[in-house]
Amino acid sequence: MPNQSASDCDRVLESAPNALAPAVEIRNVSKRFGATQALRDVSLRFLPGEIHCLLGENGAGKSTVGKIVGGLYRADDGFILLDGTATRFRSIADARKSGVVLVFQELSLAPDLTVRENICLGNERGSHPFSLLRTAKESHRCRELLTGLGLSIDLDIPTKHLPIAMQQLIEIAKALALRPRVLILDEPTAMLGAVEKRKLFEILERAKTSGMTIVLVTHHIDEVIEAGDRVSVMKDGALVDSFAVDDRVDAAYVLQKLSGKQDRPLSTPTRHKRPKDELLLLHDLPNRQGCAPEIRIARGEIVGLYGVVGCGRETIVASLAGLQKFSGPKASLEGREYAPRSAAEAAAAGVGYLPSGRASNGVLSTRAMRENLTLTQLRSFSRAGVISIKAERAAAQHQLRKLGVRFGDDDAAITSLSGGNQQKVLLGRCLNHAKKLLILEDPTAGIDVSAKSDIHELLRQRVREGLSILVASSDLGETIRLCDVIFTMFDGLVVHEYVAPTSADEAAIIGDVLGDARSDVAVHHLR
Repeated sequence: MPNQSASDCDRVLESAPNALAPAVEIRNVSKRFGATQALRDVSLRFLPGEIHCLLGENGAGKSTVGKIVGGLYRADDGFILLDGTATRFRSIADARKSGVVLVFQELSLAPDLTVRENICLGNERGSHPFSLLRTAKESHRCRELLTGLGLSIDLDIPTKHLPIAMQQLIEIAKALALRPRVLILDEPTAMLGAVEKRKLFEILERAKTSGMTIVLVTHHIDEVIEAGDRVSVMKDGALVDSFAVDDRVDAAYVLQKLSGKQDRPLSTPTRHKRPKDELLLLHDLPNRQGCAPEIRIARGEIVGLYGVVGCGRETIVASLAGLQKFSGPKASLEGREYAPRSAAEAAAAGVGYLPSGRASNGVLSTRAMRENLTLTQLRSFSRAGVISIKAERAAAQHQLRKLGVRFGDDDAAITSLSGGNQQKVLLGRCLNHAKKLLILEDPTAGIDVSAKSDIHELLRQRVREGLSILVASSDLGETIRLCDVIFTMFDGLVVHEYVAPTSADEAAIIGDVLGDARSDVAVHHLR
């Protein structure tokens, strides 16, 4: 950021309206990445005791604002003002020293460290660098923190053994342990289900009442309505509008500001009778009454597993994908016993798997989008062990266009693509060897409505061609729109089966996954 004189800053502040003093403010901020103008002359004020949402589609510039305020990027032009004083953060650590903490969309936990070690990492309390760690005090502090947040977690378990949604909550708890004055959350709900999302909003509401300034970066209008006190709508790197979220503001109004169009929700396909040609059968599954319900997936059908973190769906998905052995439940594929001992064995059986967590579990960040896409089909382009780059490039370009990926050069790094386009590339990679069954975890987490609609249509097209899909999504709305059948789970048990689910089933589904005592039927066909 260029150096600015005190008098320059004074003139900027004098032009601001007299109101509650902002905790942090940006004025006339611009940022360019190569040929891309990420931000154009953006000015925003973030007030104490307020949840300020930054809303926009992928590429709108909302995350760039958060990363500039949080110290990751420096603005090319403009001011950052902290408590009315011009500030220049040189790093994330510099911002944290000033009480400004940024939580990234992608997890930054150390997977082999425990929950306690992750929360305290970089914030160890010692008088000098060689001080002994005060593990007892750290454990007490972490337990108090997590209890206050309503989270019950074993402090001594490595975070890699926890579900992604729980890791996301730990990431936020780690930030709150620093007692920030300004907390910036970049798409924090991308990996959270409805219940975990509700828990997060309760945590943020409590933090807000203590006077904390919270910046919530999102592209979900419903999150703005549910949690926001103020929303700033961004598009193509510019600020479109900024206004308070009150009783007069609804989703249609916000969408009109965002796109200039009236609300057009994601479509729900017309569902027909359930196919009878069975592909996969899961049996000997436990339920509350001790009997053994079955989960059947027919050819050309999308089936969803829905539940809160730790409900048991993670174990089913991992076993079907060949990542762990079946323990209790058994499976058959096309009438034959199915118990893959590895992901390679599952792939050889025609089962593809796309895990959640794009950055940590899917993207090869230093490789080209072409290489990310063709990773599972290199044998098709090789002879005597030598890969034909020409054949690989031709196939990759054809597939990228078919997947609807917006790209310029297939040799460009995959990280040059938006989140939605990265997800399309990873999905294309999995579809290349998912000949029978595709298993998806949070397939559209962290991407905008347009990309989500593209992916839904791509999946439905493959289903019409006979592919079966098993979805474990944290997004209840998506699960209902996408799936022909939903099985709800709670505490390792199958609760209900919903055939041709609709939005009218939302309350019942949430009751199931929260352990509602009224949901006492093992597997109940509602339709």
